[in-house]
Amino acid sequence: MPPPTPNPSIERTRDGVPLMSNVRPLGGESLNISDAQNRATGEFVDLVANKIGSGRAIHPETAISSAARLAGSLLLRSFNLSIGSVEPGTVLLSNEANEKGPLLVGTVAAFLSKSGISLDKSLLGGEQSKRGAEPNLTVLQTLSTFQEDALQISSKNGLSLEEAAQSAALATGFIVKECAGNIGAEVGFNVAAYGFIEGCKTAPPVLSHLASTSQKKKPWYKAW
Repeated sequence: MPPPTPNPSIERTRDGVPLMSNVRPLGGESLNISDAQNRATGEFVDLVANKIGSGRAIHPETAISSAARLAGSLLLRSFNLSIGSVEPGTVLLSNEANEKGPLLVGTVAAFLSKSGISLDKSLLGGEQSKRGAEPNLTVLQTLSTFQEDALQISSKNGLSLEEAAQSAALATGFIVKECAGNIGAEVGFNVAAYGFIEGCKTAPPVLSHLASTSQKKKPWYKAW
């Protein structure tokens, strides 16, 4: 796979970091990313920029956490757990999350390394003090905003849910790289790692088509 065309330098703004359009994030054999996953990665980046950006200028921690939570949630859906009847927002603990969650963190770490960005291990960690500003969206707000479009991107590119999760993780890494000059690569990495955990251990909102189906199945003895 040929390397991507270098992105033009981005100018920081007071409101956020601009994400360039028509991004082709770095994939390649070292990350075990297929062409379909690479295409999906660019679409995930665009999805985040278009949904929460203002003229593609984004709030770094919100953008990173959004992509990371989305990746984690896609991974959660790949476990085939019975989440349909679970109240959205409920904490879900599973062996699968513990076993496969590191794949997402490793994807971001590998992407940053391949992009020439080194991380100071002394600045890494999950404490709030190392994760910069609070994201502007809660976990459920994030998933409600992105999950339907993300599943469409996955389907359109013929990806399994686990493959889509890795693509979303690669998109997260790209956003971390773009925001590194603004908040620091370590802060971005910490936000991403925390977001992966939030996504793969939180019951997601009910998908709209399932919600509408549920509403149609009201008992016959109700008065409405």
